Amino acid sequence: MESLKPCVLSIDIGTSSMKGGVISLDGELYTFGRVALADTSRNDFLDWDGLIWNRALKSLIQILANKIPLKQLDIKAVVVSGNGPTIVPVGFDGQLIGPGHLWLDKREKRIPGQKSFFLPAVAWIKDNQPGLYEATRSFLGCPEYISYVLTGNSAGFTTNIEFDPYIWTKDGIDIYQLDSEKFPDLINIGDFLGKVTKEAEVSTGIPLGLPVYAGGSDFIMAILGTGAVYPGRTCDRAGTSEGINYCSDIPVENDRIRTLPHVIDGFYNAAGILSSTGAIFEWFRRISGQKNKPYTEMMDEIKQISHEHNIPGFYPSLHKGEVWEFSGGLFVGLEVEHGSAEMGRAVTTAIAYGVKDLIETLEKNNCPIDSLRVSGGQGRSSVWNQMKADVTGKIIEIPSVIDTELMGNACAGLKSTGYFNTLQQASESMVKIVRKHTPDKVENENYNDGYNFYHQRCEDLVKIIQKGELK
Repeated sequence: MESLKPCVLSIDIGTSSMKGGVISLDGELYTFGRVALADTSRNDFLDWDGLIWNRALKSLIQILANKIPLKQLDIKAVVVSGNGPTIVPVGFDGQLIGPGHLWLDKREKRIPGQKSFFLPAVAWIKDNQPGLYEATRSFLGCPEYISYVLTGNSAGFTTNIEFDPYIWTKDGIDIYQLDSEKFPDLINIGDFLGKVTKEAEVSTGIPLGLPVYAGGSDFIMAILGTGAVYPGRTCDRAGTSEGINYCSDIPVENDRIRTLPHVIDGFYNAAGILSSTGAIFEWFRRISGQKNKPYTEMMDEIKQISHEHNIPGFYPSLHKGEVWEFSGGLFVGLEVEHGSAEMGRAVTTAIAYGVKDLIETLEKNNCPIDSLRVSGGQGRSSVWNQMKADVTGKIIEIPSVIDTELMGNACAGLKSTGYFNTLQQASESMVKIVRKHTPDKVENENYNDGYNFYHQRCEDLVKIIQKGELK
């Protein structure tokens, strides 16, 4: 244990699972754990019971500590990231008083021209659940809630003042006619929030007195944790949905690209989003009876389906804007002889074509991409990453810690405790690329032919739907 370096306890709250790890100064993952939160059926995510997070955190810490006792590690910081925009109501007694409003809950009251991702959900709660609204002392985000559980201190997490309007500001709260005292002050990623309390030590197993620093939204920490912190670098983050996040030195104006301030001051995150791709793949696993089949075995079977093989097409629900939505997608040309491998090939190819489409959109808007740095469980599948390289024609890079939200948290924690001068420096030092998938020229040409046909079919289907001939 004497050789262990200073490290950070990183926690990330996903939509369907909570992950945690202890990551060292040189980017080594000492211990890792994951706890399931819910089934991937969307109905499980409405009116969310936030206490699921509390219970999952305790289980997660037990998993981590069973591998290496946390008190034997030189933990300098605890940093939490999580899904968003999610809203959690905390009452005047400091306890949860109602269900959480997760990011994929579409119930909101949005005011045109306002940037906040969070205030529309609270405005909906005020109008439709007035008793809950009045009884709430503080509305917190997802990582903010768990950080509050650990320290007893409330804050909203932001990247910098340029990002504040996307969380909340006094002016935004007033425009939504909400009570400003229900929204805690914002602090930046890496700011000190407090120390783990005795109550939190008992309820979670995290050692008493460890300092807790602000994390942030999972996609922001994943960008930091892939090293996409210089213009031109691109993070491909996949989970329930997928985002292609390009680091740009100028804002990008396009209705299919969401441009936000970057985690690094002075840069921008230009993102194309494929909504529900991960959820669709899990749906396919369920309906094809492969929920318990290992991913490697599934992908090996899909790989055996050649380009000459007759396979169906799988198409998203066909509205293109900032988000290309895969929920509500449809199979076309599905025949009785098609089995799970053919259907799986259709679904995975559609997702890869969606990524290619977003890359083309970014590149047409002065965002040249040479490679994608992978984030999430997709990094474990060599077959999938080679397929994505062959489809897109881009190099796919795999970092040593593929749950890059955890790495981003570690970068923030070690910068805040004085081991690095900037987040950019921490990311560049700690993130290690350990594997690359280079496009195969022949496969890329085959996929290009298929992509052109697929793209035209997408456009044809859009026209049919717009005419009301397919509903």
